[in-house]
Amino acid sequence: MNTFFIAVIIAALCWLTSSALPMWSRWAFYFGAPLVAGLIDGLLLGQLTYGLQVGATIQMAYIGLLAVGGTLPNEMAIAGYLGVAMTMMSGSSAATGLAIATPLGLLGVLCQNAKMALNPIWVHRADTYAAAGDVRGVRRMNLFASQIVPFITYFIPAFLCVYFGGHYFAAFMAALPVQITNILMLIGKMMPALGLAMLMQVLAKKSTIPFILIGFALAAYLKLDVMAIAIIGTGLALLHYYYMPQGGQHDGTNAKKA
Repeated sequence: MNTFFIAVIIAALCWLTSSALPMWSRWAFYFGAPLVAGLIDGLLLGQLTYGLQVGATIQMAYIGLLAVGGTLPNEMAIAGYLGVAMTMMSGSSAATGLAIATPLGLLGVLCQNAKMALNPIWVHRADTYAAAGDVRGVRRMNLFASQIVPFITYFIPAFLCVYFGGHYFAAFMAALPVQITNILMLIGKMMPALGLAMLMQVLAKKSTIPFILIGFALAAYLKLDVMAIAIIGTGLALLHYYYMPQGGQHDGTNAKKA
C-alpha cells in the first residue's frame, strides 16, 4: 500500500482513538492500542505475524496501566499505533520496539496535555451558545470544534512521522552500534516484567490469590496455552459469581436461584 495512505490511516487512528471515539469503544481501541495496532499495522504493512508480535510485546508493558483522575502516565494511542508502525518500518525486533514505543508514548503525553489545556476554549463557547438557546452552536462546539486541537496535536505529528520519518528512522536504527541496540533490547525485555508487576499489585488481594495460583499451575505444570487457561478462568469466575454471595460466605441461596 502507498506510504501516504498508510500514514493517513495510522495518524487517523492516533487521533480518533485518543479523543473522537465514543467511550465504550475506547476501552478496546485506546487502552488496548498496541494489540489493535499489531493487527492493523501488520495488515497495512503486509507483515501480520510481525505486527502481532510487536503489538503484544508493547502491550505487556501497559497491561497494568491505571488512569488516576483521568490522567495517564503514557499516551496509549501514540505508543500503540505509532510505536508499532515505527518499529515495523525500522525492521527492529519486538523487544526493541518496546523501547521505541515507550518514549513515543511519553512524548504523546504532551499532545494529551495540549488537548486538555486548550479544549476548554470550546466549552466556554458552548456555554455562550447554551445561554442563547442555540442548540446547533452547542452541537458544533462539542462535535467539531473540540476536535481541532486533537487533530493538530495527534494527526499531523503522527502523519509526518510515518510519511517522512520511516526511511530515516530505519536508517538511524541500522546505524546504531550493536551495544546500543542490545541495551534497547534488554530494556524492552524488562518492561513487560514491570507491566506484569503493576498488574499483580492490583490483583494482589485475598480473593484473587487462589485464581492466580491456579493459573500459574495450569501454565507452568500442565503446559496449557493461553486460550485454555482463559476458558478455565472464565468458568471459575462464573462459579465464584453465581455461588459465592458478597462477603464470601456461601449460604446456598444463590445456588437455589441458579
